[in-house]
Amino acid sequence: MKPKGIIFDLDGTLLDSLEEIALSMNEVLKEFNLPTHPLSSYNQFVGDGALYLIQRAVPKKSSSKLIESILTRYLEVYEQSLCDTTQPYEGIYELLNALNTLPLQLGILSNKPHKFTCKYAQTLFGEFNFSQVHGQKEDVPKKPHPQGALNIANAFNLDPQEILFVGDTPTDIHTAHNANMKSIGVLWGFRTKEELQEAQAHYLVQHPLEILEIIKN
Repeated sequence: MKPKGIIFDLDGTLLDSLEEIALSMNEVLKEFNLPTHPLSSYNQFVGDGALYLIQRAVPKKSSSKLIESILTRYLEVYEQSLCDTTQPYEGIYELLNALNTLPLQLGILSNKPHKFTCKYAQTLFGEFNFSQVHGQKEDVPKKPHPQGALNIANAFNLDPQEILFVGDTPTDIHTAHNANMKSIGVLWGFRTKEELQEAQAHYLVQHPLEILEIIKN
């Protein structure tokens, strides 16, 4: 069955956003006199939403009150830095230009807060045909729960089996499985090939344009 829709994760899949996240988080940790982390540590911190990012970045046994205060401040700092250093990965614009010529519906599903997800989509991908853009919302469970992906499938008016889900973390692969969608794990993102294999991604790609071959075949 040839796909009729594609859902992309955002951070680590479409966008190389790790530096922006790390800089914002480290700035806030400094404000609270807490240890900062090297950029490489954030590969494991991100992917499950802002709250989990904070919980992984702060010292263990930090109080819930402290975590809440840091989360509030992080969202303020991060919003001020949106799109400062974040750019699409090499090959993403070429992929999206090619997808624009095909009869495919495109969507984005991220665990990043919804307003930030929309801001990135509007600023960096406004010329492309993303009809559905969804970030983290209070009334929708985060990935790997399938609800967000299924909401997009319903908006596409497609069966989940007609949709490819593209992401860089096990969370994305599990989301695809839970939603009964085919999964593509990308190897240019935040997690390793071994992690994506362990999550049982249906396909692995090393460059964005390889996704076109999967669609055509």
